[in-house]
Amino acid sequence: MKLQGGYLPNIPGRPSSDIQDAAVPERLDIALRQGGVVYAPAVADGTPVAFGAPLAWADATGGRIALPAPAAGIVRLLPGTKSTAPRLLIEVSSTAVKPTGKRYKPGKANAKQIREALAAGGVWPLIRKSKTGTMPPLDGSELPTCLIVNLISTEPFRADGQSILHADRARIETGLMFLPSLLKAQDGRIHLVVEKVTDPDAQALSLTLAKDSRFKLETLPARYPAEHPTVLARALRRHDRTLTPADSIWVLDAQAVLAIGACLADGMPLHERIVATGGPGVANPCHRRVRIGTPLRSLLPPSVFADTTRLLKGGLFTGTPAVPDSAIESLDDGFFAMPNTGEREFLGFVHPGFDRVSALPCFGSALTGADDRHLTATLRGERRPCVACGLCEKVCPIELLPQILHRYLYRDAIDQAQAAGVDLCIGCGLCSYVCPSKIELRQQFADVQTRLREEQTL
Repeated sequence: MKLQGGYLPNIPGRPSSDIQDAAVPERLDIALRQGGVVYAPAVADGTPVAFGAPLAWADATGGRIALPAPAAGIVRLLPGTKSTAPRLLIEVSSTAVKPTGKRYKPGKANAKQIREALAAGGVWPLIRKSKTGTMPPLDGSELPTCLIVNLISTEPFRADGQSILHADRARIETGLMFLPSLLKAQDGRIHLVVEKVTDPDAQALSLTLAKDSRFKLETLPARYPAEHPTVLARALRRHDRTLTPADSIWVLDAQAVLAIGACLADGMPLHERIVATGGPGVANPCHRRVRIGTPLRSLLPPSVFADTTRLLKGGLFTGTPAVPDSAIESLDDGFFAMPNTGEREFLGFVHPGFDRVSALPCFGSALTGADDRHLTATLRGERRPCVACGLCEKVCPIELLPQILHRYLYRDAIDQAQAAGVDLCIGCGLCSYVCPSKIELRQQFADVQTRLREEQTL
């Protein structure tokens, strides 16, 4: 498959590929609003719960989704405020894990059984439709023509799919064997996306699945945002011309397949996440296997919460400021920290740029391939008008013309911007990152998308 646009800068602080086990804290803080899903408590304050027992339920099309307890303990209900959602606090009495659901063998469970088991185990929200980015219905009213399993991670500071595959290949292989049951037709395809077919783990995976013609190994360049569901689906549709616009495509990542294998084959509910912590502001960037509900303050060093550091939940491009008192949620996979300094470099504009990165080829790093050792939260200069350099158009993964959209929106020409495709923006943030004038294009497009949605509901 081919990727349109995209960009991947060299930034120091990439997490090591080894996955460490994080200690389970004495208290787990569980948000009742995660990944766009709103849960209602299923337990009362002061109630003891066992590992895997449903803490809360969320209504979904055709069924309901459970929020399993990631540890045994006593539950405390914490009411929400105007700015925060309600939460559940578990005073941990035991960190032991054990199967809580029915175990299946690949090929022995039908689609309905799989959907119900994944919903009861809290795993179903990890599956996403490529068109909307939302989870599919549970009643089977919409089935995929094909599935895309993304095993690469181009956002350099989020959990790496290749590292996860290397650490848990056997369980991922098991999870993959359940996926054909979810397809719309027996001749549907499951596309496994890797960076290189020569990778030892990818080769081993290919050999295991070679007997099933429905599995197909695909390669995609490791340029951000290759793993975005919309980008993956566009690349696949270009590659496979038999797909029609009406065909539904579902997208899963390595952690989703890992959780599916654990849930269906081992009866394990979703209770942990593999989280990457990295960036210039982290002393020891790494991957860790973390129990859901682990407070950030017990996972990350105090230095990342200081005023001199900016901590983002997510990656470099689309990460949002992390709330220090929040905890790991079921979709979290990375935290990025960088210096938050206002220092200005003297005569920085005359430096050759051997230790900084730019999308422009005029920096010395284009020759050396060096990491950006000067990345901070500062703007490095004032914002300027659009200079029509074309960099945003070059990196856009869905072939929009961000500079044209910006000019329309600058004049408040919403109808023209909509006609030019502003509502198709996937919010990857690459246009904002490469813009030499530091125009907040991603935020500008997100604001107008919100405005258009509000107008449609009137």
